[in-house]
Amino acid sequence: MTSSRFFIMRHGETVYNAARRLQSNHIHTPLTRLGCEQATQMGVVLRQELGERPPVVLHVSETGRALQTAALIAEELGIDWFAASRTPDLKEIDMGSWCERSYSDVEAEHGPIVIEDHLLRPAPDGEDYPAIAARLRRWIERTGDDGRDHVVVMHGISSRVLRGIMAGYPVHPAHGVPIAPSLVQGSVALVKDGAECVLYGAERGTEHA
Repeated sequence: MTSSRFFIMRHGETVYNAARRLQSNHIHTPLTRLGCEQATQMGVVLRQELGERPPVVLHVSETGRALQTAALIAEELGIDWFAASRTPDLKEIDMGSWCERSYSDVEAEHGPIVIEDHLLRPAPDGEDYPAIAARLRRWIERTGDDGRDHVVVMHGISSRVLRGIMAGYPVHPAHGVPIAPSLVQGSVALVKDGAECVLYGAERGTEHA
């Protein structure tokens, strides 16, 4: 249970999303025109909820696509993008040697990589879900409960784990950690007092990384 409010969202669509390629956390994958529109709309939704220049804390995954999304959100809110807290703890699942490859090429060699509940199957040399949860729990502990509003810009899979932990979703039977439902890019989820509501967007099955 927290007195702080956490507005959690994924980055907008990227050129890799559009081409169905697995993204890396180490290269910049820019937003498409649609991705920029999604990021701007998330900022509009937050401005309607929080007002102009709200005293929020902005947290961003240290990846180009998240930073670009956060820049458009910050512009709509009228807040300082440069003051954002950047951290690798909010990064996306590491897909190891599968990163930057197309879904179809990897699937031709290894079988389906989009598995139950629209999750990504961990790569043999990549990161599993307990490892994602461990770094996100470190981030939660470090961030604390200060009663302020927090805007969090991150990724599809990692945001589902963060929302799962913070909103008390059940432990996933196959992956051993709480995982929240999938949300489309451009959605805004609010977590407060151990519960979640979706302010904008909808649940949908899709690839996320």
